[in-house]
Amino acid sequence: MKTSHYTTQIALASIAAICVASATMGAHADEMNAPTRTVHYSDLNLDTPAGISVLYKRIRNAAEEVCGDVNSRQLGEAAAAKACVDHAVYVSVHSVNNVKLINEYRAHMGAAQESINVASTR
Repeated sequence: MKTSHYTTQIALASIAAICVASATMGAHADEMNAPTRTVHYSDLNLDTPAGISVLYKRIRNAAEEVCGDVNSRQLGEAAAAKACVDHAVYVSVHSVNNVKLINEYRAHMGAAQESINVASTR
């Protein structure tokens, strides 16, 4: 797949979104030195479900690497990391501006929401 200038701009916007999200969600004094991850996807065909799925996973993995341990035993740390991941994924997915990727994101968020509702005491 040929990489266009537009695709490169989208990739940079996605990377910037993860970086901004990690810097704004961090709770440490060295927030300005927050780690970053580059999400490459010029090798993917975003017109296919497989390509969309792989890109979503790459974005999610990058956010998890940058934001910290969402499974920490320290509830405050886990909550902050989860909020950071959720925000980074949201911003990154929307910065790509691809309807299929947004739908993939919504499907994953819907599944997460259903899990929360199952645990509800209502």
